[in-house]
Order: sequence, then structure tokens, then C-alpha cells
Amino acid sequence: MADRQGERRMMAVDETAPASRLPRRLGAVAAEPRLRRYGAERFEPAWLSLWAVAIGRETGPPMAWLLAADNLPRAMLMAGELPLHSADHDGVLALEGGRPPTLSQFERWWLWERLARPRRWSLRVQPATLRAVEFPLWLGYSPGRRHARLIVLSGLSGEALGALKPAVLAGLRHRARAEAASGPATRDDERVPG
Repeated sequence: MADRQGERRMMAVDETAPASRLPRRLGAVAAEPRLRRYGAERFEPAWLSLWAVAIGRETGPPMAWLLAADNLPRAMLMAGELPLHSADHDGVLALEGGRPPTLSQFERWWLWERLARPRRWSLRVQPATLRAVEFPLWLGYSPGRRHARLIVLSGLSGEALGALKPAVLAGLRHRARAEAASGPATRDDERVPG
């Protein structure tokens, strides 16, 4: 436990700093047919907070970014610069994705990515670049026998992201507990298309 806290201090993470958002490129019109193909009857946009760290050479600009949270089994790799925007309150469901991963977790994820890309061995995790980002998602819900099934689509590319389900479910659980503790809240269901 002390080692994890020491690694977090080494990465100089400010967990109170406001997150920036990646742009939502997949709108409701394009998301609906994709979610319906997976059997979703209802769907809604959401933002999932993740942690991003740059991958690159010590002297150059970042060549890629790893996006993750400490409760995810894998990190997502995004090539190029992060096209970030300010996180304005837009009334869309915002989910807490988890605490920042440790430096060793990011380095382990990058090791697996490098094994798949041998020419990238010279690139390293740049711990000083750690920042909070909000990742755009589309959440689809389809009825099941006991529970509703959750479908998670990327708001950037429209691809299914099953690897983010643990963080989305944890965020939904956290949000439900917070709402239950604060009393009954009215939810604006008109903002949910579909």
C-alpha cells in the first residue's frame, strides 16, 4: 500500500484538477443503429473519467497516450495528440472511472503494447504528463431475464468497448449509492434518446 502511494506521489497527480474531455464524434443518430444491432432498447450518452499518460521520447512530443483507471484490466492506446476540450456541464451522465493507476501499472500496460509493436521499444511512459480526461461513451441497455445487459460504445469511433464495462458499472454503482445517500432525486429522462 505504501509503495502505491509513493508511486502516485512520484507521478505528481492532482486528483482535484478538472478533467478535459475528448470530443464526442459519434452522435445519437449514428449511435442508435449500432446499439440496436447489439439488442439495446434504450441508450444514453455518458462521460467516463479516465487517466491519460503520454508515451514518447524524453525530448519529443507525445506520440501516443495510454488511457486507464486502476480498476481496469487493460489500458487503451490512442495514437497522436489528445484533442482535448474543456469539460463543460452538458447534463450528460458523468461517471467516475476510478483512481489513477500507478506508474508500474502504466509501464506494465506499455510493455504489452511494445511487445506487439517491436519498433516502439525506444518510447517510454512519461509520468509527468498524467492528467484526468473524460472519455465519451454511449451506453445501451437491453432487457435480460434477471438484469439488463449493458452495451458500451466509444463516442469517438463507435466501436464496442467491453473492456470499459468494469469501470462503467463501478461508476453507475457509485452514482446510485451517492443518489441514495442524498435522498430521492428527479432524473431528466427526456435527455435519453431511444
